[in-house]
Amino acid sequence: MKKHRTWLFAPGNHPRTMEKAMETKADVVIYDLEDAVPLEEKEQARNMATQHLQKKHIDKAPYKLLRVNESTSPFFSEDVKAGVRNGAHGLVLPKAENPDHIKEMDEWISTLEEENGLPVGHIELLPLLESALGVHNSYEIARAAPRIERLSFGAIDYTADMQTKISGYGEELLYAQSQLVNSSYAAGIEGPIDTVYPDFHNEEGLVEETERGIRLGFKGKMIIHPKQIEPVNHAYTPSEQEVQEALEIVDAYERAKERGDGAIQLKGKMIDVPVVKGAQRTLDMMEVLKEE
Repeated sequence: MKKHRTWLFAPGNHPRTMEKAMETKADVVIYDLEDAVPLEEKEQARNMATQHLQKKHIDKAPYKLLRVNESTSPFFSEDVKAGVRNGAHGLVLPKAENPDHIKEMDEWISTLEEENGLPVGHIELLPLLESALGVHNSYEIARAAPRIERLSFGAIDYTADMQTKISGYGEELLYAQSQLVNSSYAAGIEGPIDTVYPDFHNEEGLVEETERGIRLGFKGKMIIHPKQIEPVNHAYTPSEQEVQEALEIVDAYERAKERGDGAIQLKGKMIDVPVVKGAQRTLDMMEVLKEE
């Protein structure tokens, strides 16, 4: 289990922003070569991001990904090669829609890994689903390659494709978000990562949207500004009460097993295997977070 609550974008054409992102408490930093970079700066941004990834002190940074340009872009091929060759833990694939293309990309990345002395499957691939077709194909995309550990959702492009607008209430995103969560667990991968909240001055709105995503089954959130890190990290971190309840559940169940009981009651509630598994996940996450 890895920490994956906050996924902070850092534009690849801003070296200082990338440097600052590395020093934050974001769990994941995504060096962005796509939406954040003007067309005329694409190649320069790739070179800057590559130089940043090669820095020796980068080892102390969070888990780091490179968002490449979409597959139809003339920059796509060199972006992918740059990420594999220069120390990115994974690649974010924007506007992911076609499972067959992802399978081809997986094979190509495997070849690049072999050429660069990396274990096959070393590079994670994070599909970013941003269209009606991408959401429709989410299950097949989730199963397209073993290097896909989770999916992610991009609401801004999705609502444009659906000819609607982001409302702040969430009903226009409910189907797509639920579909991604269901597809992820049906495919046997981790829960997906939720969309960015673009108004980084509105902490209340950010927290409301984050908590709604948690209730739906998301396991992290993409963010665009360091000030969004603490509220999102806090929302995705189990509370003291949740941890205490998890400890009591696991302890009670272990004692029941020793007695040969399959299900027990704790404080008036039935405790069975699915409940215990959820409690154990809470405890496992807290062990990971102790590293902070």
